[in-house]
Amino acid sequence: MLERLILFDLDGTLIRSLNGFIAFNEAIYKTFGLSGDIRTVIPDGNTDPLILEDIFTAANMKVEITEEKWRAFAQNLYESYTDAIQRGLMRVFPLPGVLELVRKLAEVKGIYQGVVTGNLEKTGRLKLEAAGLGAYLGLGAYGSDSRNRNVLPGIAKERWAGVIGKPLPSRHCTIVGDTPKDLDAARKNHMRCLLVGSGRYAVEELGLLKPDACLPDFTDTKAVVEALLG
Repeated sequence: MLERLILFDLDGTLIRSLNGFIAFNEAIYKTFGLSGDIRTVIPDGNTDPLILEDIFTAANMKVEITEEKWRAFAQNLYESYTDAIQRGLMRVFPLPGVLELVRKLAEVKGIYQGVVTGNLEKTGRLKLEAAGLGAYLGLGAYGSDSRNRNVLPGIAKERWAGVIGKPLPSRHCTIVGDTPKDLDAARKNHMRCLLVGSGRYAVEELGLLKPDACLPDFTDTKAVVEALLG
């Protein structure tokens, strides 16, 4: 039996968050007393630590993000997301075909599903639960593990090796994402990559990067499974 590890990005790949910027900006103000706006930067493919730095740079603000401030921001972000979801100000939902895909993969023996995302772990898991994906995904690597996205696949692989009880060859691991940075992370870790045109980048643009597979979305479950396992 050939064992495979599928590592999914979250935003733009599996899920979409409506009005998530409200909670993110609120957490910035709570933590730093400054009005920063995530809509002034392109967050796609970045980790939350780098997104925060980009926001301050775009606003020409010189802000020292100490370890204490970072921990406070992470907690404030989790609380702001939680409150926004509970109040209905923010809605997180799976993209078309995603629920069907993760359910199908869960039925295949030897297939493990995890995440590699720039979200912090607490907020990433919160989004997964809100989208109805928490039962299928969670273990992996997050922006709270490293600000460098290219480091995350290796962390995720090691964590899954601990669960499986043996290491998985990198060539048996696949990164699934919606940005060129997902492909870069896969290549840096000698992993396969499937890119999907459900985020900021069109499928035609992503296809020019020559990932191992490229699809417009996840609506054809059979085609996605074949691309992942072929």
